[in-house]
Amino acid sequence: MEKKREMRTVIVDTYAVLAMAYGELGEEAEKVLLSIRRGDVVGYLPVTVVYELCIHVLRGRIPVFESIEEFKTFITKYFRIAELRLEDYIEAARIKIEGDAMLKESIEFRNRSLSFTDSTVIWLAIKMKIPIVTGDKDLAYVAKRKGVEVIW
Repeated sequence: MEKKREMRTVIVDTYAVLAMAYGELGEEAEKVLLSIRRGDVVGYLPVTVVYELCIHVLRGRIPVFESIEEFKTFITKYFRIAELRLEDYIEAARIKIEGDAMLKESIEFRNRSLSFTDSTVIWLAIKMKIPIVTGDKDLAYVAKRKGVEVIW
């Protein structure tokens, strides 16, 4: 009898997709993203990350995509989109408030704050009980303090 492959699920942040486009991924993050490409790992992009990435594509900041259509094809081929509901936005807002307080308490991040997108990424990771792939230091700091595994 053939042993079934274990599927793993992760949330992928904007930072990771940008780093991938520029060849700047951390070693572990690169392994995970290649596993997503192969279909061994399920990668979720929160709708807020898709929105943020669209802005970067439309501003020409992700040169690997020559058009928004090419970007859409990439996103829909390799990722699942995590939609958000009213309750998710409320919980993400709570994460934003708590996260900003955590950042202000730290020496390294005291002048920083969580973005709207970062707070939705953290909330979905908590809700789905899965890790986040990101190199964003602010997001990683708060996520880890909230008990979320961060892969980079």
